Amino acid sequence: MKDIDRGLGSRVGALQYVYEGMYRARLGIKKIFEKKKLYKPYTRIIKNMWDRILRHDLHAAAYFLNPAFMYDQKNFSGKPKILRAMLNLMKKQKGSDRTKIFEAMTMYREREKNFSHSSALSCCNTTRSDEWWKFFGYDVPVLQKLAILILSQTASSSGCERNWSVFERIHTKIRNRLEHQRLNDLVYVHYILHLQDR
Repeated sequence: MKDIDRGLGSRVGALQYVYEGMYRARLGIKKIFEKKKLYKPYTRIIKNMWDRILRHDLHAAAYFLNPAFMYDQKNFSGKPKILRAMLNLMKKQKGSDRTKIFEAMTMYREREKNFSHSSALSCCNTTRSDEWWKFFGYDVPVLQKLAILILSQTASSSGCERNWSVFERIHTKIRNRLEHQRLNDLVYVHYILHLQDR
């Protein structure tokens, strides 16, 4: 989340990378420790944070709608909760649009019509996903509109910052890099103020 906040989140629609980033983090930890009893405490922490703060249908829908993830058969997580998130977002649409979105989702997932074009498949990793939908989603305008709306959203870790230490919060932005002594002074003052509040 800090990486998204420090750069990616402000430049592109980073919302689509939140779900994938959490998924990759958990897989990476499992790979490093190999044994369940070793990695479980770490993956439990990530899962708890994800469940309490970050789990939203919007993140899973953005993951589903990102063609770079959808068309990566080796790494795509087709868990039911991802499809459930899309269905929950569809509930918010008008009745006739729901059917169109469901049909369009099937076309997108099965790579039909424009989605099967060789350019669509080769550009999905090199083009911003909202731009990709502008070029290749015109066969399914209702889903195209929803995808562009979701995928162009930015993301920030500011909702998670309350769980960081004082030191980490001071360093959330590049412009906040402070010299060492001043940083120590700020942490000390914060600590004293915290003690006075008791």
